[in-house]
Amino acid sequence: MEIGAAMNSGLQGMQRANQQVSQASQEIASASASGRNDVQQQDNANVNGAQTATESASETSQSVTATSTTDSLVSLNQGQTNFEANTRTVETADEVLGTMIDTNA
Repeated sequence: MEIGAAMNSGLQGMQRANQQVSQASQEIASASASGRNDVQQQDNANVNGAQTATESASETSQSVTATSTTDSLVSLNQGQTNFEANTRTVETADEVLGTMIDTNA
């Protein structure tokens, strides 16, 4: 593999990982905001006397939110790991290029 291709591949991987981290962060923030809204809706329903139906709906919603949040956290961790791996690729290509320049000089 050429040094330029390795560098390009690493940079593209870093960009994809950055996008993955950004998307996962947005999903986590949305789930957090959704969870706060569910709690407010449950409080409002409790005041109106519809506690039983609201509790089961709230439990289902919290379960979906928890699963979504867990998936988003896993994706966030994967994005971080991918970014670090691609950073090492770019660093290695840089070191090889530096060695080649030093050898030819």
